Amino acid sequence: MPNIDLDDEFLKLFYSINSKKVPKEITLRELKQQLADVVDIVRDLSANSKKPVKNDIINNEVPESEEDLGPAILVIDDLGVITYQLKVLLSRYGMDVDCSQEIYDAVNKYKKRRYRYIVMDLFIPTEREGFILLTELKKLSNQYGVESVIGVITASPRKEIEQQCRLRGADFFLEKNNEWQNNLIETMDAYINAGKDPEEDL
Repeated sequence: MPNIDLDDEFLKLFYSINSKKVPKEITLRELKQQLADVVDIVRDLSANSKKPVKNDIINNEVPESEEDLGPAILVIDDLGVITYQLKVLLSRYGMDVDCSQEIYDAVNKYKKRRYRYIVMDLFIPTEREGFILLTELKKLSNQYGVESVIGVITASPRKEIEQQCRLRGADFFLEKNNEWQNNLIETMDAYINAGKDPEEDL
């Protein structure tokens, strides 16, 4: 697979994609319900896990110092509702979360911080852009020697998409079903507990 130079060929690929990004409208009632679901998930995880879960989700408190931050993770989704949900959920589970909503910004963030953990939606807004981003992040991961764990989340049930993601370097693949947030936490917890310290190679 040829290398993609971010400053030249990568940008040509990115800006050659002619697709209109239509934001998904969401009502205040729907947003409140989604955030309530996140609170319930955190409470369930706190009750069923041996790992302590921060209980400051309702108060929206932030860590007092960098020492309070856990493993760094980059969340990528073109929908602000999803990035906000995952930032709240993962940060309250002890992770240091940054978010991005488009692929060029995501690559720039990765080059600056070299995250060990990445969770990305494939359709941002199309799967073609998602595949470009996944390929680029995997290339940079190998280039920097970070061995980033890259997870793909998508609402599409098509099995061929999972196969293509894994061929491009995805470590895990989750369909956005009714349990996907719980499955994401369990998957991330398994990788972190396996001894993959997010800072040891940086």
